[in-house]
Amino acid sequence: MNNLSKITSFYNERFGAMTDFSPLETPSSKLKVSIVIPSYQEQLEGILASLAKNQVADPNEIEVIVVLNHSEKAEQPVKDFHAAQFKEYHNTYLANGVKVLCIKVFDLGAKKAGVGLARKIGMDAALNRFALVDHDGLIVCLDGDCEVSTEYLTELLKCDKAKINGLSIAFEHDINSFDIQRNKQIIEYEVFLRYYVHALRSAAYPHAFHTIGSSMASRASAYAKIGGMNTRKAGEDFYFLHKLIPQGKFYDLTSATVFPSTRVSERVPFGTGRAMMEMNDGTKNFETLYNPKTFHDLAILFFDEADALFGLSLKDLPKSFVAFLNQVGLSKQFEDLKARSKDSTQFRKNFNHWMDGFKVLKYVHFCRDNFYPNLPLEQALESLFGFKNQSRKGLLEELREMDEKSSFSYF
Repeated sequence: MNNLSKITSFYNERFGAMTDFSPLETPSSKLKVSIVIPSYQEQLEGILASLAKNQVADPNEIEVIVVLNHSEKAEQPVKDFHAAQFKEYHNTYLANGVKVLCIKVFDLGAKKAGVGLARKIGMDAALNRFALVDHDGLIVCLDGDCEVSTEYLTELLKCDKAKINGLSIAFEHDINSFDIQRNKQIIEYEVFLRYYVHALRSAAYPHAFHTIGSSMASRASAYAKIGGMNTRKAGEDFYFLHKLIPQGKFYDLTSATVFPSTRVSERVPFGTGRAMMEMNDGTKNFETLYNPKTFHDLAILFFDEADALFGLSLKDLPKSFVAFLNQVGLSKQFEDLKARSKDSTQFRKNFNHWMDGFKVLKYVHFCRDNFYPNLPLEQALESLFGFKNQSRKGLLEELREMDEKSSFSYF
């Protein structure tokens, strides 16, 4: 049994991998990249045509796994639609020679059905297929309503060769093809996403990456070692990546781009579709951003060369952070971290693991609600990054440029 097979076998035993759903077709012995697309009532022509425009030297190195899924409560037209898609796409080839496989995940229990479970089924299948060919390849997540740039596949193959553990792949929403109001909403939402990541980076938070389910990838062995994908109905990408990122060798991939859909959707409580819906009905807007003072406080926790944090007591820390620890009952945990760390180096490692992405987000929201109210978008960007007043589209372009020049990139 090869090493990846051992890791995979242990994963299957411990985490109950969905091996019953794995495609029966034998994977290519050259397989290096497996792209998993969960699909619920998606028109797949767009994404498959987009992938087909990618020219690759050897199509046998790549496969696409489409997870057609619905719950037992789905209406008959949805079930018929997925059944027809399985017949149309399963075990077929794109124009560039890349193989497409489909997994039928039909009539799931309503409590379990959702994007998290669909991703897990597809990613587990990819893991087991890599184990069969003894290659610790890349499991890549994409969505059925996206498109990709023409260098997407070749760049992923480079990343496989580079032996990285994981990727946050560049993304861009379409900000030009709709009416003025819709374009404005999309721009503001993407500004919000990019601002948050770069604000965290300005505070030296080490795990600051975009966490978007349609633009992420994981090494097969790393996927297994962290327990695989969760089955959350939403936010599955955030929780998964914040387990993967601390493993190290995680990078931005800025030389390929995913273009997510900007349609309105109420299927999940997070993401672009939900944001568009909530902006349309007036329940949310992104015209304000988290106050830069929050990230100034956060920087005290992460941005100290001599690691003075180890020598500080709670009374010496930012008031916002102390109040946060007290409110959520984490003060003792923080003190325990110090007590069990023999020196500042060990403490920093322990603290960075403990102060994970979920705690950081909770802290940022706590600051917003109790210490530092959000600021108008333009004011926050000028205060934190020195951006001068211009169109919001221009501000977004500056943030996109920051991502393109990311020091977190591998290449």
